[in-house]
This record gives sequence, C-alpha cells and structure tokens, in this order.
Amino acid sequence: MKKILYLMTATAVLSLSSCDKWLDINDNPNSGTADKPNAEQRLPSILAQFADGYESAGTRAAHVTHQLANTYGASTRNYLLTRWYSDASAANWPWQAWYVNTAVNLQPMIEAAQRDGAYHYVGVAKIIKAWGFGYLADYYGVLPYQEFDNRDILTPKFDDAEYVYGEVFKLLDEAIVELQKDQGEFAPALAAGDTYNKGNVDNWIKLAYGLKARFLSHLNKKSVYDPDAILAALENAPKTAAESTIYQYVDQSATTTSTSQSALQYVNTSASTRVSKLYIDYIRNNYTGAPTGANDMQDPRFTLLVPHSQEGDGTMRASVGVDFASDKVLTGPVAYAYDSKTNKFDNADSIYVQLREAKAANGRVLSTGTWYNKKDSKGLLLTGAEMKFIEAEVRLRKSQRDLALAAYKEGIKIHMEIMGIAANQIEAFLASTSVVQDPGALTLSHVMIQKYIALSYSPEQWVDMRRMNYCTDENGNYNEATGIYKGYKRPTHVYTQSYPSATDWPRRFAMASYELNFNSAQLRLIAPNYDLPTYLNEPIWWDKKD
Repeated sequence: MKKILYLMTATAVLSLSSCDKWLDINDNPNSGTADKPNAEQRLPSILAQFADGYESAGTRAAHVTHQLANTYGASTRNYLLTRWYSDASAANWPWQAWYVNTAVNLQPMIEAAQRDGAYHYVGVAKIIKAWGFGYLADYYGVLPYQEFDNRDILTPKFDDAEYVYGEVFKLLDEAIVELQKDQGEFAPALAAGDTYNKGNVDNWIKLAYGLKARFLSHLNKKSVYDPDAILAALENAPKTAAESTIYQYVDQSATTTSTSQSALQYVNTSASTRVSKLYIDYIRNNYTGAPTGANDMQDPRFTLLVPHSQEGDGTMRASVGVDFASDKVLTGPVAYAYDSKTNKFDNADSIYVQLREAKAANGRVLSTGTWYNKKDSKGLLLTGAEMKFIEAEVRLRKSQRDLALAAYKEGIKIHMEIMGIAANQIEAFLASTSVVQDPGALTLSHVMIQKYIALSYSPEQWVDMRRMNYCTDENGNYNEATGIYKGYKRPTHVYTQSYPSATDWPRRFAMASYELNFNSAQLRLIAPNYDLPTYLNEPIWWDKKD
C-alpha cells in the first residue's frame, strides 16, 4: 500500500523570507500541523470519510447480493458486479476511503484527544478503527493492519482476517473503557464533533457492543462461535430506533445540483441502477416458504423501497424487478429515455424503473426513487433492527423459539420505525399472516430474509449470505428446500472464469489496484492466488467451517 502522510484538510505551505523571522514563533491558523486540528475538528471529517467508504462498500455488495441490478454494459462496473465479477477498479474506493482518508487520521486524533483529556474522542476513534478494519477484513479477507501506518515501511505486510478480528475485539473493549471515563476539565464535549450520535456517549457505548455482537455473529462456521457471548453483547447493544447509529445526510439546498453533501446511496446509484426481482419478491413475501394466510397484507415499506413511475394516464406503477435467472441479463435491461413531446418512453425496458428519483419538465414522475437513495436520506450504519435479527438467529440456534419470534418481529418493527412508517400500519402488518405468528413455524430463512430487507445497501447483506451459504445444500449446490436465501441463484450471465462450477459462489472481493501495483510481493505471501480469476470464490477465514 502506498504510504500517504496524513493531514485531515488540504493545507498550503508558507515560505517565509529571512526578513520575516519574527513570524517563525507563531502558528499559522490556516495550516495543519502535528498538533492541530484538535480532536473535535478532526472527528467530523473522519466520520464522513468512514461513512463514504462503508456505504460505498454496501452499494457494491448490494449488486453482488442481487438487491440491485444495472442496465446492460459489458464493461460497466456495477453490471459486472451483478455477474459476481469484481476487478481492481471496483475494489478501489472502499480501500482508498479507509486507508487514505480515514485510518491514517485516527491516531493523530487519539493523540490530540489524549492531550486534552478528551477520552470520549479516544473511544470513538477506537470504535471507528475496529469497525473499518473489521468490515474491510470481511470484504477482502486480507489487508495490512500491523504495519499500515508505519511511515518507514513502504510495503507493509498483509494480515489475515483472523488476526484482524482479534484486534477488532480488543479495540472495542478499549473503546468502551474510554467512553466510560469522565472527560478532562477542559476537554471538548463529544457533541462538538459527533455527526453520528450528536454527542450521545451512551449510544457510542451501545454501538461498540453492537459491533461486538455483529462480528461475533459472523463466526457461526467456526469452533469459537459462542451464542451466549453474542447475547451478552446484545444486552448492551442498541435495542430501539433511537439508540441506532444513523448518519443523516444534508443537501446544500433545494435547488443545488451539487451532490457533495448528498446521501451516499444517491451518489452511488445512478440512472442506470434498477431493483431486482429477488428484492421485490422478498418484500412481497413471494418466495418458497414465505409466511402467508387469510390475513395477508402488503409490506408498508414496499412503496418506499421499490421505485415507482407515473403512467401516461397519471396512475403510479411499481418497477418490475430484474430477474437474474432469466436471459434478460445477457443483453439488458437497456437504458431508456423519456420524450415529453410524445409523453412516451423510447423502449419497453422502461418497466424497469430507474432507482434515482426523477421528474420530467412537464411534471410527469419518471421515478419516485427509494427511501435510501433520496438526496437527503439516512445512512443506517448499525441499528436496533439488525441487533434484533442477530438475536433471533441466536435464539433459533438455541431452540428458544418464543424469544426468537419476538426478536424477529421487533426487528421488523424497528426498521419500519426508522423509515417513518405510521405506528398503526406497523401494528397491522405485524399482526397479519404476512409475518410469522407461530414460534414453531419460524425458520432461519424467515429471519435472514427480513434481515436482508432491513440491511438494504449494507455490506452486511453479503456477509450474511456467505456465512449462510446462500441458498445451497451442504455440497454447495443450489437447493431451495434447505437453502436460506430462497430464489438467490447463480445468474445467467455469471462470470464463468471466476465461477466455473455450479458450486462456486462469490466469497471475497478483488484486491485494490494500489496493492497490485505497489505491494504485490507482500500480497503474494498471504494470498498466492490473488491474480487468478478463481480467487474471488476462495472463502475468507470465517467462511471456512472448522
């Protein structure tokens, strides 16, 4: 990895002549130094850069998990991701946003905070460090950790995800200790720099425990998997919408065309993005074994999660989902254009409504967009809903079916509350036959499919799919009878060079080009097959059963 010296903001270096020696004793307030900015000045940028990388990883994962589709383009990155093909270009941004924009700024913030007795900032920095390295370990399987910020080492060694996980748990424990300390007398309040939880220290502590529960839940294939440790972490993790860590994006104005402050999922999903049939089927309970009965009800989230467009007669219709198991993906869907003069679209693939919100000059709604990708949407980084689905999974594994059902329902409820669904609609849906009502009927598939919906656009979607082995049997073959993610099949346009066998599934992302170009010797030591197409189907550490 190329080493980049840190400065949180771009600075100019003043060159002073010898006749201006008297200025040498003063600090330039417009230039960054080793001592400045202070912790509260550093934190907002760190949190913004972290969210950028994390949510961008989520957008990429959502194409791999077939939540999202893309219009046909033989060399288009997002179209290739739906083929399960990630190249170095697709892999670059989460890596760069973490290492270049975020990780190298954490230790300077910790040191600045320690000078001021700002222990809460130290705790937050350790949470972000644990979180960033943890999700990149999930994504890539190997990455530099021990030597990543040693400026004397230009080619740092790589560490395996197993080692990184050990460090992640240590950092989270250390963060909790720091957050529980009393701040120094002159320390800045956490609220001065906290754009996630607005200075709510309790929420940061809950976030640390929530991340512990999340990373522990990833280990279900390993002998170290400990359901009771997960439940212990969940006791102190977020349990409500209000306790969730959510990043609220803010547009510059109602009229600006700039996207610099827009929601990441607005920026990352373009007019080429579509929703999939799988995603719609999950929301509509249209999958094998889905709950159903005499009192079925449409999920109130449907109109917010699936884009709609306006017909010529003014009525609204939902997008059709792209079916990855069909031949459509071999050459389409194709992009479409709208002609306001004729009030028509130029081809039939307009049935696949674009994800990004759009309105024609004549007022016709071309797309309502979705709740997640409006310009001022929220980034759901870790929520009480996710925690409840983790609990439901663990309770099922422990045969505590009543508790599992309660957690499953609570997960749906919290996600709907975050989305702003009216309480009476939530109550009606949870009482309907579209939700499992009998503890004995609840399956892991029910839980994980609802979690898939609640974790829309999250890299955790792909983590869950991998550790649950998609919808396969013990031999890796697609099996709807025993598989968890019903209907998730190998796509018709699958990238066969990377997935030559029917039992091959996406297991890791390609390595970023920076490492291929500047640190390939170190990469080869830990990942000898990194340059083979089939490297993408090699399981990472926690994805191997022992």
